[in-house]
Amino acid sequence: MMGKKFLQRRDVAILLSIGTILVVWQILAMVINSPLILPLPKETLKALLQDIGKPLFWQHVGATACRSLVAFGISVVVGTLLGAAAGASDSVHNLLDFPLAMMRATPVVSFILLALFWFGSSLVPIFVAMVMSLPVMISAVETGIKNTNKDLIACCRVYGFSTGKMLRHLYFPSCKPYFFSGSLAAFGLSWKVVAAAEVISLPHRSAGTLLQNAKVHLETAQVFAITLVLVILSFVLESLFSVILHRRGLLTGGKATK
Repeated sequence: MMGKKFLQRRDVAILLSIGTILVVWQILAMVINSPLILPLPKETLKALLQDIGKPLFWQHVGATACRSLVAFGISVVVGTLLGAAAGASDSVHNLLDFPLAMMRATPVVSFILLALFWFGSSLVPIFVAMVMSLPVMISAVETGIKNTNKDLIACCRVYGFSTGKMLRHLYFPSCKPYFFSGSLAAFGLSWKVVAAAEVISLPHRSAGTLLQNAKVHLETAQVFAITLVLVILSFVLESLFSVILHRRGLLTGGKATK
């Protein structure tokens, strides 16, 4: 009962937030009175309905989604391996510490511009999203390794546990909540970075290319409509991922738990 009441209150709060945003948007658009700067909500809705009825539009959005998933998958695999190595070895941690700090500090646009010299336009968003998500995964897995109970490690060694048994029964369970928390954060980050990189690299099929074309043709309502689709898809996919983790007991209250 308490859970249902909480969900009902949360749903009401979300609806109120959306309603408030729409009202403020409508008022500001009427005050500014310039569709080029801020279109009315109904103009954005009209552009949105026109877009979602076009198969080509979904091909562009689908290409963006595919790049996001590829970048996410690469960052998870590479980040898990490097994070495990950094957690197990101080030498590896020290070796990765400075490069990871540089990756966190470097603006996304710098990576995008550099990647344009190295890769084709379709690969640039994947590379940049992978680079930006990698520190998240490495840190998450490394933290999980280092937070493994030291007494249990000593106990396993006393009883002669093999490396395989220690990984399966000790390190994996310890890393699991950190791994999935990092994965959830990397998943959302990949989507945002891919869309941003596409605006600059302009692949043949991408939502970012649609955004850039709309901007060049001064179609502000179109920019709002495409952005709205990206936001909704990102929210839905990230929420779905979070729900799956919650139902499997891997996340509780939005945070990982052991």
